[in-house]
Amino acid sequence: MSDQNSTILVGIDGGGTGCRVAIADADRNILGTAKGGPANPTYTPQEARDNILAAIDAARRDAGLDQEALKSARAFIGLAGIRDQDDARFIAEILPFAQAKVVEDRATTVTGALAGGDGAVAAIGTGSFVARSTGDRTNYVGGWGFRLGDQASGAWLGHNLLKQVILCADGVDPHSDLTRETLAKYNNNPHTVYEFSNGATPAEFGELAPLVVTAANKGDPVATGLMREGADYIVKALNTLGYRPDEPLCLTGGLGPHYANFLPASFAGQVVMPKGSALDGALLLASRMGDAS
Repeated sequence: MSDQNSTILVGIDGGGTGCRVAIADADRNILGTAKGGPANPTYTPQEARDNILAAIDAARRDAGLDQEALKSARAFIGLAGIRDQDDARFIAEILPFAQAKVVEDRATTVTGALAGGDGAVAAIGTGSFVARSTGDRTNYVGGWGFRLGDQASGAWLGHNLLKQVILCADGVDPHSDLTRETLAKYNNNPHTVYEFSNGATPAEFGELAPLVVTAANKGDPVATGLMREGADYIVKALNTLGYRPDEPLCLTGGLGPHYANFLPASFAGQVVMPKGSALDGALLLASRMGDAS
């Protein structure tokens, strides 16, 4: 059991599929952890708050702390769906900590991957964004969601795959093994593809992304074209941010690492493993909350 009078740090990483909480001492040694339900306040705000509180309490019990110990804690919370101060306050006001900062999860992802250092991050999962950190400044490209952006993401790959399937079904473009395999998933009926696409969520489009990755690794021309297009976007985003080819580049998220083989050599040669997760980033940022005091 921790000395409950010492500084307690709390890191929280949350999104549409779940949240994670870590409680640590002042040196970021982990005392307790827990996982919880979805924590994106955009669509189900009350559920997000309830799930975050439940995960905090589970982590507290895992750490062997009483509720009073959390009242002096410093917490940093990175959540998908935080777009403005109103969203942040909606979450912060229910948290049981002395200090709590709620931000969009891009900051915790980048800080964790680079361990607070300089470099670039292409975070490619169901959605996507690209970031570059230099000194104490981080700039971003992307993160605008499926309808306006998320290029190279799982949702983008799945959506573009189905658009190509329809072109092939119409006879405009020739089929590949991937487009035939995908159409077969919909009973070889383009109208079934149409019905699915009209109601599909980004996550449901994203479930098709592994088909693209697997087919691209086998040389399928449609899959290879999609992966190259996604990689081209990553390069354009990095160049927009002023990325230099001597800087480390982290490819994170479920899809990020799969783009390494499709990047130009000058970029691929700089790819390094992330130093930590978004939860690690949240704890590091929590530890820095006292620096200004």
